[in-house]
Formats: sequence, C-alpha cells, structure tokens
Amino acid sequence: MTWRTYDAAAVNAIANHPDVLPGLAMGGDSVDVTTLLADRRNVAFLGEHGGALFHRTAPDVYAAHDFFAPEGRGRWALAASREMLRTMFLEYGARLIWAETPVENRACRMFNRWLGFASRGVCSAPWHPGSDPINMETFVMEASQCP
Repeated sequence: MTWRTYDAAAVNAIANHPDVLPGLAMGGDSVDVTTLLADRRNVAFLGEHGGALFHRTAPDVYAAHDFFAPEGRGRWALAASREMLRTMFLEYGARLIWAETPVENRACRMFNRWLGFASRGVCSAPWHPGSDPINMETFVMEASQCP
C-alpha cells in the first residue's frame, strides 16, 4: 500500500497539491521536503494517494506529518496510516510518535483519534516560527498503542 521513499519531488508533488497544501504550508506558499529527506533518520512513505513523513525529533521519537490527496482520504488513508505507523514501530524502532494539530482542523483531530493517538491536551503555540500562536492539540502514540 505504501513504501519508503527518498524522492522529495514525488512527496512535494502531493504535498503541494492545491487541496493538500493548506493543511501543510503553515502560512507558506509551498512545502519542500528535500532537506528533511536528505537526513536518512527521517522516514517518508508514499502510496497511490499520499503518505506521511516521520520527522525525527529525538532518538526513537518522531513527529508525524501526513499528506493525502482528496481521493485517498477516508478508508484508504486510514489503512495506509495504520500500515505506516506499524512499520515505524516494528521496522524503524520508533517508541513514540507525536503530532500537533490545529484545533480548528476537526477532521484531522478525529482522524488522529481513529488511528489510536491519545490526546495530551490543547495549548497555544505558533504553528511555525514567526507566526501568531494558535490553539493546537497534541497527540501521542507509543508502540503498545499501535493498532
């Protein structure tokens, strides 16, 4: 369903799709994962309708960033995400995966819960350097919680 990729151009093509970019751009005009994928400690997966980037933030700890084209949202994204999470825990030794989601993005917050992430609460923080603080919900998943 998904495979590990080092192809920044392929990830960028989906991440910069007009229906995907608003959830990822963090106020910018585009996303470029080239630098992130050059660091082999980060792991990106890609499939027919999108994927996810797991950005290493500490040893065995990763921040999750998913990107799905509209035609892949729903069941496909749920199945692909579960596969990617299992792979991160079983094959890449992740012990914790976390994500921060703007409170206003109700669909993404519900998706996090469907995947089995646990909420660690809401805080006000800048979504990207230099931006005004927004309310963000933090989600975490440990290996024992992975479906």
